[in-house]
Amino acid sequence: MLSPAHAPETDGTTTDPEPPGGPRRIGPAHWALVLGLLTILCAVAFPLAPVTQPQTTYTWDAVDGPAAIPLMPYQPTSLQVTVGCGAVRTAAPGTTLLRTVPPRTDPGAEPLAGLELTAGPALTVRSAGVDVGTVDVPAADCTVTVTSGVTATQVLVDGRPVLTAEGDLRPAVAGAFADVDAGQSLSLVADTRWETTISPLKAAIGVVCLAALVGTLIALARCDRAARPPVRLVATPRRPRVVDAAVTLVLLGWWWIGPVTVDDGYIAGIVRGRAADGFIGNGYRWLNAPEAPFSWFYELYAPWSEVSASTLWMRLPSTLLGLGCWLLLSRAVLPRLGVAFRRRGVPWIAAAAFASWWLPFNLGMRPEPWVAVGALAVLVAVERAVAGRAVLPLAVALLFAGATTAVTPGGIIAYAPILAAVLPLVRLLRARRDLHVLPLVAGLLGATAAPVLLMFADQSLAAVLESVRVRREIGGDVPWSQEYERYALLLTVDNFQGAIGRRAPVLLTLLAAAAAVWSVAGRNRAGLAAGPVRRLVVAFVLSLVCLTATPTKWTQQFGVLAGLGAAVLTVAVVGWTTSALRVRTRGRSLLPVLAATAALAAAGSLILAGRDLWPYVSGWYPTEWGLHPPGLVGRSLSSLWLVAGVLTIVVVGGTAVWRAAAPSGPPVTRAGAPRRVPAPGWIALGLAVAVLLLQVAGFTRSALEHPGAYTLAADAAATVAGDPCGLQSHLLVETDPGAGQLTTVGPLTTTAPTAAADVGGRLVPGIAVAGGGVTPWFALDPAQRSGDLPVVTTLSGTPGDATLVAEFAAGPGQPPLARQDVTTDAARPADVRLVAPAGAAVVRLVVETGDGPPGTEVASLPRVPRLTPMATLLPRGTSAILDWPVAFTFGCLQPALLRDGSAGLPEWRVAPAATDPSAGITYSPTYGGPFAAPRLLVTEQRLPVYLAGEPVSEPVRLYRWVAAQDFTTLAPVVTDRDAWGWHSDGRVRTASARTTG
Repeated sequence: MLSPAHAPETDGTTTDPEPPGGPRRIGPAHWALVLGLLTILCAVAFPLAPVTQPQTTYTWDAVDGPAAIPLMPYQPTSLQVTVGCGAVRTAAPGTTLLRTVPPRTDPGAEPLAGLELTAGPALTVRSAGVDVGTVDVPAADCTVTVTSGVTATQVLVDGRPVLTAEGDLRPAVAGAFADVDAGQSLSLVADTRWETTISPLKAAIGVVCLAALVGTLIALARCDRAARPPVRLVATPRRPRVVDAAVTLVLLGWWWIGPVTVDDGYIAGIVRGRAADGFIGNGYRWLNAPEAPFSWFYELYAPWSEVSASTLWMRLPSTLLGLGCWLLLSRAVLPRLGVAFRRRGVPWIAAAAFASWWLPFNLGMRPEPWVAVGALAVLVAVERAVAGRAVLPLAVALLFAGATTAVTPGGIIAYAPILAAVLPLVRLLRARRDLHVLPLVAGLLGATAAPVLLMFADQSLAAVLESVRVRREIGGDVPWSQEYERYALLLTVDNFQGAIGRRAPVLLTLLAAAAAVWSVAGRNRAGLAAGPVRRLVVAFVLSLVCLTATPTKWTQQFGVLAGLGAAVLTVAVVGWTTSALRVRTRGRSLLPVLAATAALAAAGSLILAGRDLWPYVSGWYPTEWGLHPPGLVGRSLSSLWLVAGVLTIVVVGGTAVWRAAAPSGPPVTRAGAPRRVPAPGWIALGLAVAVLLLQVAGFTRSALEHPGAYTLAADAAATVAGDPCGLQSHLLVETDPGAGQLTTVGPLTTTAPTAAADVGGRLVPGIAVAGGGVTPWFALDPAQRSGDLPVVTTLSGTPGDATLVAEFAAGPGQPPLARQDVTTDAARPADVRLVAPAGAAVVRLVVETGDGPPGTEVASLPRVPRLTPMATLLPRGTSAILDWPVAFTFGCLQPALLRDGSAGLPEWRVAPAATDPSAGITYSPTYGGPFAAPRLLVTEQRLPVYLAGEPVSEPVRLYRWVAAQDFTTLAPVVTDRDAWGWHSDGRVRTASARTTG
């Protein structure tokens, strides 16, 4: 009996006998109908079932003093303020009885529009940037109440409305502040619509749905078994091979030394807050809205991160997924593509194609590896359905496709293999006369609907719809019509999105798709199975189309194609070897070889024009090919490759034309390619392997040449040795810039104007960078003379026409050994770190005037940094805001809380380098930054950070958050309630970010 993996395709007809007469008993088809309908019913009911939602109430009285209540989202569900009429009448004009947003105390904080009640003698109400009105209070004793909800804001006197403003004018709340204690009080209910957990009823519906789904699949399996021999969903197990060990070693080595992705910190920061916050929200933007309905794999990462948050541990799942993807590709996909893939060398070709796709894209915490495995699993199930004429594999394919789509919007590509095989699948369904339409429809729709459980596991339908609306209104998405931007980024030279490692698999596989189609067109297919190969290529092309649905357009998302792309690339290489071409063309392979050589010349030149670039810490120690495109003997390999390709075409084509011009020569169209010309398949494979080796060699070199510096390999080794704190263990902090002031030597004359310099919120002695002049000579510290520590001066204020120069000398009054400009484009205050030249013992600052307008810039006097290990200053478990670009490398710090409808107010913030402004979204109301309200309550004090071994580098910035005043900490009253799936607390207001008041 042929296994389904190698079974010949048929038109799907069957000769199953009609059931005998007589009374019918309940068979598997009936069970498929009943259980399929039950699965669908439960899947529909699941999002509408109730969830358990905390109701969080904050109360404040003026006697408590200023209170911090940084809500997230910024507006409460409802708010109520009470104050006596006498307090309003007797207050001095302009007295603030209540503010929910403090006056701006830090210029770096963006404002929010809160509630402001001003007395004397009438009560003026302003909320959400809108003047609600003024109320004259009666002379008698009474109580004024101000309420604000999603539909209206009202002022009531003894319960009687006297002023009403329709619409949603709920104020933003960062706290409660008043000029006087007049007995006023505040009560508000925080918006906790997303902080929900699954209720017992919803959990029961989910259990029934899963049980019904399993029953449906069993019933379909019994139907298949009754109609024909058993069908296996996976290939026959095989013993491990040498190539399997090689792929495993490569993946494990890459796991140890390989790069981070640009979003590893983003995802790590989100999932690590799951245990404390109670749900997975977007802790960096979009008002902390949950990632649902595309987020179930985050729920797996969350408990994984509780074991360890080290980079080594957090990247293990993607490595395991890589092993799973390879097993699916080598054990289930390739054997289905024809007898040509039984050759001994084909697994090695597939391994190279797989590694060229997987390594540059799919190591890390992003969803691409999950989607790549899911899409390949769907392809396997679809091919089993077609080969075995069975319904169960199709149901499994639909189930996998839905689960993969629930990972990320790009997961929709998992439906591509089903669409690619739609014709044989429809033939299969029509031929199954043992299954009527209703059991088929119910069973397949049940499998399709079941992934709803992953999308709404602990969220209600209304909450998910509101999350989607918030994301759409705040923005950040790119429309499908701008899909070309992804390919433009792929061809950008100076951006890691266009790195050589990303160009190679994408461009080569685009060519391979066309080559694979040509290989199976017509007859003489050289051992390739036409149907499966065509479906594979169509699935790959449809996947490219499906990528247009992704809301962002980054080249990183090409990683979802790793499984399908590796299969297509393998098919093309196998089909375009010399022997396969001669079989395919009956010896007339010249024109195909010339066409393929021309295509490879163009694609290869574009690939080799890229640089070996990587994001963040992975790009700290670039190779020569990271600084410049690959070259040879001073020439660009890109140009050399193109020239070589053109010369090959000219020589081979010219030779063929010359021979054809002979009186007895064969026509050019009937000529075969010369044996000395490499087959296009081997050229493409060689290029892919060369680029792959370049990437691996670059990271290996960095790990070996910088053993004491921070690399991912050093991080992994430290984790195994018991230090999982990552980059933090390599950082030093200057806690007191004044402590390292250098001592003066020689004459103490200062001709430059003296001024106080701002060093991260501290004032230290300095000079004005204006008008000209010099400072005294300062003796260098021994660590500065040896080059271990830099000479540091901090610039603050606005630059003007003058320039600042540091002069180094062997002693006071001696000729300068070097003059270094003290300039930087970074935002002020900014440190300038200079390395003293050999032989220097003293340094001074020189101000030189210019012709432009003067500025207000001030430079601190030269100092040597007195450093404290960051791990000592912020011990393990310290709560801090970990900005998303850096969060992945700080596994020992605890992300700041976002729970009970409020954002935390931690003491520390770890930010990216000054050249990276991307973390600003977390503190900007425009982007729905969750920490925009806490930012209004503090001032930031920057503590300079130094990287061990690279003292002139400041890879991250460390800020201490200092409360602008003493705040009362309010303990909320939290009760649980059940909220049905359609229940809504109104819309979350996003327009407040554009309203100031």
